[in-house]
Amino acid sequence: MERREFCLKDNILITYNAENVCFEDQRTAEAILFNNDGTISINNFDEATTEYYKKYFKKIYPSVTMLRSLDSLESA
Repeated sequence: MERREFCLKDNILITYNAENVCFEDQRTAEAILFNNDGTISINNFDEATTEYYKKYFKKIYPSVTMLRSLDSLESA
């Protein structure tokens, strides 16, 4: 699955693919990449920002999962 855009909010671009979800600050190019199980693959945010995105990841993950299902129907 190619990387898809979830949303852009407050200069943070949230994208996803079948394996992970990424939050990227469009102003600074800092990013955090979460695997589907919530582990972090790549991160260059500070500790406080990392904690914020951990909580945000858990909050949006059900929506990302739903979009992946819809994406798979689109490509079938």
